Amino acid sequence: MKKVGIIGASGFAGEELVKFLNLHNSSSLIAVSSRELKGQNMSNFVEGANLTFVDPDDDIFFECDVIFFATPHGVSMQKAKSYLENGIKVIDLSADFRLKDPVTWKEWYGTEHTDLENLEESVYGLTELNAEKIRDAKLIAVPGCYPTASILGLAPLMTSGSNIDSITIDAKSGISGAGRSTVDNNLREEIKENFRAYATSGHRHLPEIKQTLVDIYGYELSINFLPHLIPAMRGIYATMYVNFADNTKDDFVDIYNNFYKDSLNVSIMPEGEIPEILKVSHTNNCHIGLYPSAIDNQIVIISAIDNLVKGAAGQAMECYNLICGYKQTEGLING
Repeated sequence: MKKVGIIGASGFAGEELVKFLNLHNSSSLIAVSSRELKGQNMSNFVEGANLTFVDPDDDIFFECDVIFFATPHGVSMQKAKSYLENGIKVIDLSADFRLKDPVTWKEWYGTEHTDLENLEESVYGLTELNAEKIRDAKLIAVPGCYPTASILGLAPLMTSGSNIDSITIDAKSGISGAGRSTVDNNLREEIKENFRAYATSGHRHLPEIKQTLVDIYGYELSINFLPHLIPAMRGIYATMYVNFADNTKDDFVDIYNNFYKDSLNVSIMPEGEIPEILKVSHTNNCHIGLYPSAIDNQIVIISAIDNLVKGAAGQAMECYNLICGYKQTEGLING
């Protein structure tokens, strides 16, 4: 029985983690933290979670075998080191350990990275690509929600040998991706019956997407990424336009089916079907569709996930199960 703590348990992703851990037969959630809700009971937010919120610096976290960080960026790179030095494994849902280049980190996050040693040792927690590395890891960097949908949608193409000219990712997110405090501060009303793009000058998930895809492809890639908010609470819907430098006759559906033949969570849509957010909502699944384009030498790929599950807490639980030697889907609803 592993003892588990969650630092930052009052946000959307933190709450999802609590729900999953309560369903996990081999885990005991012993500590949850929230500075704002310290002293309140978690059961006020998640049914059956009879724990009192403590301060993030409470010593009870040193009693854990595994700690999840579901915090804003900048927190885990300050705190994870002390837990790792005490033999506690860390699964970080924030961005702190995703970007391997500290210069790139500073460019996009506006601050120096303070834990370069563990940054180098961290493993990117996309189970479809890195399951074996995750099993042996001490520090997991759980991918962002947009990167999860985008990378899963594009990774097989990176292995096909095709000569890729450019990629455009047109991605939409439910408002929960903005975080609880933002949603509670009127975003719900602002986006009601509305639809808008944001971060038009560049989004922090772009370098994360590019880092992973370039690593698979082996060459530099020209990638444009633009996110949007939709009037829904949860979900990621990424439409990706891939332009090839020359004419290609590859059977991409066959390539994708072969790439994900052993995947527990990724499904390639049969001909004539299109991914929908509703069909992956509250699950750890990813639905991918491939479609011809009206433009020569272009393919359209659509990827749909739940941003709070496969795009955050569900993915983190997969990583947790792998590093603990449990069945990968243990505790997860619908895989």
